[in-house]
Amino acid sequence: MFKFEPLADHHDRAGFDCGVEPLNRYLKQIARQHEAKGIAKTYVVVEDGVKESIAGYFTLTYCQIDGGILPPALAKKLPQQIPAMRLGRLAVSQARQRQGIGHMLLSCALQMVERAEKIAGGVGLFVDAKDEQAAAYYAQFGFVPLDGSPLTLFLPIQTIRQHNAMAS
Repeated sequence: MFKFEPLADHHDRAGFDCGVEPLNRYLKQIARQHEAKGIAKTYVVVEDGVKESIAGYFTLTYCQIDGGILPPALAKKLPQQIPAMRLGRLAVSQARQRQGIGHMLLSCALQMVERAEKIAGGVGLFVDAKDEQAAAYYAQFGFVPLDGSPLTLFLPIQTIRQHNAMAS
């Protein structure tokens, strides 16, 4: 059984390895600083009973985007500057890859985005995929690539609501 927690001092960040050095380095060296400065929030998934071992993590932050980058059907009748959220990072430890942890992390993030939208508004969730394989992973959840930037993907709030309703 796994549970989600905000990143805290007792979590074993040094022992985390997802196989991608920039993602490892962020969790080990930067995530707590960003938390303290209010830049981003990092959430970890840990196995019940193995309280310090991190199976995976994601970060969320607010962003403001230029409405012109959205697909025309989504952008119409919206102002030039639009509030949204950004999935800054999502990583699963190598020992836990291919076990559904990434899906659990993304589902948790989508629930948080919907709650935040109800409080402060926002049109959806953006993510910058690290490569085409990651972009394909996000696409299976309904993320759409932005014109001219196939590794920047967007998930509209309506799709997030549908995903969360089906997951309930």
